[in-house]
Amino acid sequence: MRPGDDGNAQPPEPAVRLKPPPTLVHALGTRLALSLRYRSLGVEHLRHAMAISPTGSVVFCLWHQSLLAVLGRHHGQRVAALTSLSNDGTIMAEYISRIGLRAIRGSSSRGGLKAARELMKAVSEGWHAAITVDGPRGPFKEVKPGPFEISRRTGAPIVPVAVRASREMSFKRAWDHFRLPLPGARVALVYGQPMVLPSEYPDSAQVFARRVDLARRLHDLEAYAGALVGRAGEGPVRTCLGWMQGGRGTAATED
Repeated sequence: MRPGDDGNAQPPEPAVRLKPPPTLVHALGTRLALSLRYRSLGVEHLRHAMAISPTGSVVFCLWHQSLLAVLGRHHGQRVAALTSLSNDGTIMAEYISRIGLRAIRGSSSRGGLKAARELMKAVSEGWHAAITVDGPRGPFKEVKPGPFEISRRTGAPIVPVAVRASREMSFKRAWDHFRLPLPGARVALVYGQPMVLPSEYPDSAQVFARRVDLARRLHDLEAYAGALVGRAGEGPVRTCLGWMQGGRGTAATED
């Protein structure tokens, strides 16, 4: 509370969140991406997934904290990325559009059904889908079931993707501990083996098993990517693994 002119306490003024101009975000993001020294591994898995896909496209699955680093390697490609309807999602959607990708707005909490339909239509037209499996608001590194339904309905295989940078900034107060690669960093981007799902509708036990399977693949790929850029031993913290034993994960601070 703050004192008013009459000496009485007044409620605090609401915090003002600045929205950076899209041109500035695009300029800075593009400069950063061009400065990064990417090394891509597992490309044979991606090619195989595209070859067996009825649409020639795949469903990329990644952690929310890695979105910017993954997109930096796919400028100008036929990738449709799912972003939320929040203010941060608007900034990301504008950036995605400016680097030649396709932004599809929606999340599990708002506009999810419309976004899912639009994403499936994009995949059927030959666009790759990019989904942050723990987005848009967590829980941290807890895989949600949405990507599996997109893959099951379209027939496009899921391809897990992980990335780590030799130098990066981690926003510890953000729910996803968002990672920002620093200019000039070495970046390892790793594609995993594709997951091909049957067309039959799964029961709850099968859905849970697939969520756990994908999470383990992403954790393993991330550890591998980290070792390639000098970050060996930085595995997932135990508190973000609890949901995989049937419990519910909670946000945690990474080492």
